[in-house]
Amino acid sequence: MQKTVKRQGFFKKYGEWYLMLAIPVIGSIMFNIYPLIVNAFQSFKNTAGSWVGLVNYNILFTDVLWPKAIINTLYMGVIGVGLSIPIAFLLAYMLNRVPFAKNAFKTIYLFPMIVSIVAVSMVFKFIFNADANSPMNLFLQMIGLPKSDWFSGVSTSRETVMIMTLWKSVGHAVILFFAGLQTMPVELLEAADIDGANEWKKLWYITVPNMKNTLIFVFITNSIGALKRFADVYAIASEYGQPGDTLVTIMIYIYRKSFSTLFYKDLGVASAASIILFLFIIVITVIEMRVTGESESLISNSRKRGAR
Repeated sequence: MQKTVKRQGFFKKYGEWYLMLAIPVIGSIMFNIYPLIVNAFQSFKNTAGSWVGLVNYNILFTDVLWPKAIINTLYMGVIGVGLSIPIAFLLAYMLNRVPFAKNAFKTIYLFPMIVSIVAVSMVFKFIFNADANSPMNLFLQMIGLPKSDWFSGVSTSRETVMIMTLWKSVGHAVILFFAGLQTMPVELLEAADIDGANEWKKLWYITVPNMKNTLIFVFITNSIGALKRFADVYAIASEYGQPGDTLVTIMIYIYRKSFSTLFYKDLGVASAASIILFLFIIVITVIEMRVTGESESLISNSRKRGAR
């Protein structure tokens, strides 16, 4: 009887909080977990709904376009994340040090995020046109460099897309880093000034370790976004992925197999590709968390040596 009363008192006191927590859990089950399970079963069926086992996976891994999609996605992802995070952190660090007009700079950094990717792609197609009279090619000729094919070149299309994506999305990371820098204890930097530490030591031994959680969060979310790259390459090359299939990413491949009106569709193969992408994301996220954890211990040890 006493246990029943305690249990009723517990649910009366905390029941509404558990109810509020249950709402997003139910939404996640309905819109994330359930579709993932259905997709997993679909990957073992053909378009008629008959069970075919691993046939779809065999088709996927023998398709010559699939390794191209993986290579393109990883290539653009590694270089894109590798450039965006240091640039965003540097911009946020400088923004945190300026004495005034911070809100104006934050607005400038966030502005590209509110612009449609379609509008951005149209502007960049004009600026980075392969024509000799395009703005960027005219600039290259002014400084004595040869013109480039940009989006139209097999050797330059991916890099040009990364430039466009960097311009559009770096502001998000800048604001996150800036928010993290704003919460740093001022006393640590003041103590470092008293000890005579220069800007590099303050950045490496104080700022970076105190920003580790934000850095890890931005790094992982940017990596997941890079693996799911779709909107920017689709806006530039549609589902064709031209030139030379250099803009075919994993998501473009899945789109081709699921919704395309121009290519042969196979929902079973598309589901198999989706499952492989999901496993990629899980594996890369775990690896990044392990690597960042080891990096954190190395930074901690370096800080101890520096304090000595």
